[in-house]
Amino acid sequence: MARAENRVKKEDRLFSLILALVSSREGLTKNEILKTVRGYSDIYDFNGNTSLDKMFERDKDEIRSMGVIIDTLELPEEEGQTHHIRYSISRRNYDFPEDVTFSSDELTLLNVAANAWREASLSSDSRHALTKIKSLGVSANDPLIGVAPHIRTNDRAFAAIEDALENELILSFSYLKPGDSKPQQRTASPLAVLNWGGLWYVLAFDLDVQAERTFLLKRIVSVPTRIPQKTYPLSPEQYAQRLQQELESLTRLNSASVSVVPGSDAQLRLASKYQLDPTHTSLSFGYSDVELLADDLAVFGGQLTVESPPELIHAVRSRLVTISALHEGRN
Repeated sequence: MARAENRVKKEDRLFSLILALVSSREGLTKNEILKTVRGYSDIYDFNGNTSLDKMFERDKDEIRSMGVIIDTLELPEEEGQTHHIRYSISRRNYDFPEDVTFSSDELTLLNVAANAWREASLSSDSRHALTKIKSLGVSANDPLIGVAPHIRTNDRAFAAIEDALENELILSFSYLKPGDSKPQQRTASPLAVLNWGGLWYVLAFDLDVQAERTFLLKRIVSVPTRIPQKTYPLSPEQYAQRLQQELESLTRLNSASVSVVPGSDAQLRLASKYQLDPTHTSLSFGYSDVELLADDLAVFGGQLTVESPPELIHAVRSRLVTISALHEGRN
């Protein structure tokens, strides 16, 4: 087995998997993927590797959480034989509707993304992977432009969380909850990582309370360290999908109302973010975390007034008072 430090990075492995599934015309079986795709083939064990199977299942869930549709094909005569299921990604799922148009700035960004795809898909590693796929007798197209590669976050905790997910590790880290003056030490095993609403969340099993907890990566204030010689085996569950559903449910349950100054930056930005009428000065929208929303609203200062709920009014006011006190202290 390859040494841990030589393993392919997760984002490279996901990119290689997407490339292989887009390029194969008839799809690939799991065994073909594990033997040929970069990131799996490096540590493939012909005698079977349970951790590699789990890695593939987690990668499928993450790709689907990114909005990429993975098609499966199971022949009637092979029903129930999961090792014969073929996986593929259809190009037609990425065709833009005829009525969709783009501004010049949007086209520029799309071209940048296309160039990133082109460079990666023409790399020696990608060409070598396609050659191996073809050697199995599987028809494969040339690398295609149309699927955006996964961009890595800059959060300090991300790399350690990612490694823990892949290897079912238990981590120790300092976590600063809103309202606390000092961070608390937490011990937890990550179950899923999700980018939602522009922020990174991690669902984990907290060993201190023996229950699942959701952490915000920006609130992890130390680089997580591994608890030596301990692991936390994951059950085959779509944790990322469940986390997203929970966040969406919270957003539907919690509603905030604010009044904004006409023509202000607050009016334009909030209307755009929550897809509201940009001419309205009374805005209502859902949220999942009152502290996060308070952080977002406080930056607008006097450009808005929070109408409800009371806990949001208090959270925003306390932030403004703190900011005012800090500025007074510098005078």
